Amino acid sequence: MSTNEEIIGRTDINDLEAILAVSNTDVDAAIRTVKDNADAIFTWDYEKGRRPALNKLYEKAKVSMWNGETDLDWSIEVDQEQVARDNQALNAGFGDVDLSHTPFASWSEDQWVRLGMEFQNWSL
Repeated sequence: MSTNEEIIGRTDINDLEAILAVSNTDVDAAIRTVKDNADAIFTWDYEKGRRPALNKLYEKAKVSMWNGETDLDWSIEVDQEQVARDNQALNAGFGDVDLSHTPFASWSEDQWVRLGMEFQNWSL
């Protein structure tokens, strides 16, 4: 079995200074090569159509799941704000989570409703 030092180059896995010393020097790079026992190339370029194999995989995955473009009747009018308010009432916010001393502690009801609407948008 490999040791921590062999895997990450240090014995203490919680060495904060060593962790913080690792930096991403080119945060805007779309393609990045990461060295390990074998070279691997990572790319964050997901522009539709640019990578046919990725598009094929995406379409294949959609067959196994619901498809928002075809499975939803987009002609139905929905009061998104009312849905968010109804969901908020049903879920009672965060329940027993203590939000004091957080940015959420001072949120108005309208801000919570807006967050609920953003959650809806994200889930579709």
